[in-house]
Amino acid sequence: MVPTTQDEPASLRGEAISPGVAAGPLVLLVGPAEPPAARDDVSSDSTPAEEIRRFRQSMSSLVQDLERTVESLEAESHSSEADIIRAHAAILNDPEFHHQVQAAIQEARLVAEAAVERVMRQIAAVLRSSESSVLAERASDLRDLTEQMRAKLSLHPARQVPPEAAGAVLAIPELLPSVVLQGHRLGVRAFLVERGTALSHAAILARSFGIPTLRVPSVEALRPRDGQPVLVDGEAGELLLRPTEEERLHRLRAPDKGKARQPAKKLPARLWVSITDPVQLEALDWEGVEGVGLYRTETLFMQEADDFPSEDDQFRVYGRVCELAGGRPVTIRTVDIGADKPVPYLSLGPQDNPYLGMRAHRLFRFHPELLITQIRAILRAAHGHPAVRVMYPMIESVDQWLFIRELVNQAIQSLRKDGLPFSDHFEQCLLVETPAAVWDFARLLREFDYASVGTNDLVQFLFAVERNNVNLTDLYQPEHPVFLRILRTLAQEAQRAGKPLAVCGEMAGDPCLAGVLAGLGVTDLSVSPGSLGDVRARLGAATPSGCLGLATACLAAATAREVRAVLGKVAAGAAGLDLRAEAHAVDPVCGMVVHTRGNPMTFVDEGVRYYFCSRIHMLRFMDKIGGEPHV
Repeated sequence: MVPTTQDEPASLRGEAISPGVAAGPLVLLVGPAEPPAARDDVSSDSTPAEEIRRFRQSMSSLVQDLERTVESLEAESHSSEADIIRAHAAILNDPEFHHQVQAAIQEARLVAEAAVERVMRQIAAVLRSSESSVLAERASDLRDLTEQMRAKLSLHPARQVPPEAAGAVLAIPELLPSVVLQGHRLGVRAFLVERGTALSHAAILARSFGIPTLRVPSVEALRPRDGQPVLVDGEAGELLLRPTEEERLHRLRAPDKGKARQPAKKLPARLWVSITDPVQLEALDWEGVEGVGLYRTETLFMQEADDFPSEDDQFRVYGRVCELAGGRPVTIRTVDIGADKPVPYLSLGPQDNPYLGMRAHRLFRFHPELLITQIRAILRAAHGHPAVRVMYPMIESVDQWLFIRELVNQAIQSLRKDGLPFSDHFEQCLLVETPAAVWDFARLLREFDYASVGTNDLVQFLFAVERNNVNLTDLYQPEHPVFLRILRTLAQEAQRAGKPLAVCGEMAGDPCLAGVLAGLGVTDLSVSPGSLGDVRARLGAATPSGCLGLATACLAAATAREVRAVLGKVAAGAAGLDLRAEAHAVDPVCGMVVHTRGNPMTFVDEGVRYYFCSRIHMLRFMDKIGGEPHV
């Protein structure tokens, strides 16, 4: 045991980077992370050609490692987290990056390790000098990639989270994405770090995995307590150095992620799972989950190369979902291809804005057989599975529903005519995704058994902000009080009609908003498998009165920022920066993503090409670091 004195504090204040509470023994990882320094210049033992070959081989090996990580994350339904690692692989695959490294080897006669470090430092310097705090935080990603590349080139093991960190609180100077991934696999309970903010990709990963993270003044100062029990409170921003059993039980009243199982009390809102593929149900822990709240069938259609999937193919897949659900309710959404989900075998014609164009039921006017075939397959799969429900997306008005309903009736009549076994007793769900459906909600709801809110599209259409536009992510605000008031109104209408109201968009999977949604009157939340643990734990620790109070405080706010302050939540757009597109670059002054092709605002400095959104930003940056504009 480590001796303590009366002068030793019982706790330390820190800055919460990832929320949550966890306890465990403290493990420090503060030793040198980099492999032994290599020579800088190409000597007689090597040639530039050999160094370039070493670089390419090591780069290829690291990219393969990252691709395997992406596959693993996708298999765990961590698609957003996989996108972060894809972005890392894209950086390494960037032809301009390869060109700069090879130029450093050939012209400066640097060995591969030194060339990689020089180029990465240059890119990182650009990011750090940016006036955008989001871009500045991306420099840590480059440090992580540099460390991994040096390890590959030197055949020296990269930084590894030690096995004894399993079930422990890991203290490390800087939180890097690779460390978070290792910690997630190993079962690290929490992280303590000296450097980094909630905007970093590593912090985003930690939040996604539900790993509490706290920034403290000094990790090395914690060495006297190495191996001793501590408690990290990412909600209060506090590290308990000598937690008593009473404090531990009190602070851990919300179980750790993945360990919240069917609370003794009734949850403020019922939990459902949203899936895109039946395989996501094969290893699902169903405890506390009502059923499948949303099966997005677009993936089935997008997997086909030549034509729409046949009725029999759809029947088998829907039957598999019902089988894996084990008799629980299964909600199947009719196909919503188009917009961001095109298929290669269907030409949708000219449209400037696909989100407002040919998609969902609008296709059925040209291809009525598309819906008729799908309904036939769903109702055949429902035979013997009476809990199957059908959800209809993008409904704008009653007349649109009447058109769809007629096609559904045609499908039922054709099944009867063919003498096939099917079920004609099924619940039907209105999916609210347009402002028009909000305005006519009371009238529409009379036609359906219940309703669900597709927040992804509804937020986009309400604020007229494309949710995938990287420059506008801070304006895509599901937590905005205007949107919260809309949800409250819908919940009140549903309550008057005596029908459930669900939320099935990404908003439902945000643990910070789970209690707010319940407090607004939302009765059901449908979330991805990867979010179930977080949301279940948050709801398990909540009470109906607490949810109501939280929702009331959020509704009283005037801005999304004020709501986030109430929730202790990072801005929704902080993770949205996409640096992968080869035709785009980032203006280092303002952080705007800009086109590279045909962009006259560009210049090259020490082999690095910079692009800008405007001439004034180009001149400002040139004054800062020097250089001549590209002609």
